[in-house]
Amino acid sequence: MPSSRPPDSSTAPDAAVALPLFGLFLLMPPLIGLFASHLDIGGVPLIVIYVFGIWAALIVCAALLARRLDPGHSDDADAAAPSVAADPRR
Repeated sequence: MPSSRPPDSSTAPDAAVALPLFGLFLLMPPLIGLFASHLDIGGVPLIVIYVFGIWAALIVCAALLARRLDPGHSDDADAAAPSVAADPRR
């Protein structure tokens, strides 16, 4: 029976390795060839929309993974950060 443990940051390094490989797979000729048609969306060829959509999705995923892999980052740190104190010399 698989354990029902909550996801933790130990899977993030694995995802950081898998993300570029997944992006490479999505941009390989057999798959990208499916979008090389004469179809235009708003005057933009479908393959261009596909390539830049994959590119943008990979950037967003990499940013989320980098945030998760940062050891000094915690979601509660922003809320619990002390406010900037006034300059005592004034």
